[in-house]
Amino acid sequence: MTIFRDAVTQGSLAAAARNHGLSSEMASRHLRALEKRLGVRLLNRSTRKLSLIAAGDAYLGRCTAILDEIASTEAMAATLQASPTGLLRVAAPLAFANASLGPAFDAYLKEYPGVSLALDLTERVADIVGEGYDVALRLGALPDSAMTARKLAEFPLVLVAAPGYLAGAPDIVSPEELECHEVLIYTQTARPNRITLKDVAGQKVSVALTGRVSASDIGILLELARRGLGPVFAPLFLVEHDLREGRLQQIMMNWTARSLPLHAVLPNRFLTPSAARSFIEFMADWFRG
Repeated sequence: MTIFRDAVTQGSLAAAARNHGLSSEMASRHLRALEKRLGVRLLNRSTRKLSLIAAGDAYLGRCTAILDEIASTEAMAATLQASPTGLLRVAAPLAFANASLGPAFDAYLKEYPGVSLALDLTERVADIVGEGYDVALRLGALPDSAMTARKLAEFPLVLVAAPGYLAGAPDIVSPEELECHEVLIYTQTARPNRITLKDVAGQKVSVALTGRVSASDIGILLELARRGLGPVFAPLFLVEHDLREGRLQQIMMNWTARSLPLHAVLPNRFLTPSAARSFIEFMADWFRG
């Protein structure tokens, strides 16, 4: 089952064989034996390409879930025997890490003194498998993937602006009134120039966003918002201090935008390291708190 899953996710039997220290011929024998026992062909394969057939597609989903459960059970047993140790490579969004993760990392390292963290903080989407990460923290909707993900938290997106800007600008009470303002636009989304808002009755309105400034970094947009250049949609965790200190004000509070989910994403490994498991469990507890 593992050879079959890895051959599909990595694109070749040779890659699956290398993963497990086998020859390509031995990996092929494993796959033939599996198909013989099931009495059904799972893959069409040539010298260059593998492709799932219908039975293989259905079987892949079930066997992946089974293998993940086996890995989880074995990792839990290993965790019970010894405290996590070793180097844990973690990728996380830069702005989110700067705003929210420092205290969490500090508390985790104190609870697990045998673990060291190597942090790659960037706004790009890291290649977890290719770059050798143990865990990636990702904000926003996840694309379809063979990797394992666990939802840790969800953060609302809020509309904020500086008091000075609001004092000299038209009121923003309804979504349509946004079209009269130069919004600071964050470009790292699927539709940067449009947002859908929902009121307390569940009514949805989609509005276009226009403005003179757009950027791929939310940090610079927040700095411009503090200076009174316009309103901006931002995750609540990034603006909580500004709201408390009065540098920014939340506006149009009767309407809500989408929320940003936070996931911990793992490479599709047969056995998850105990340090990675401890990190994910700790983060889940941290954000529940």
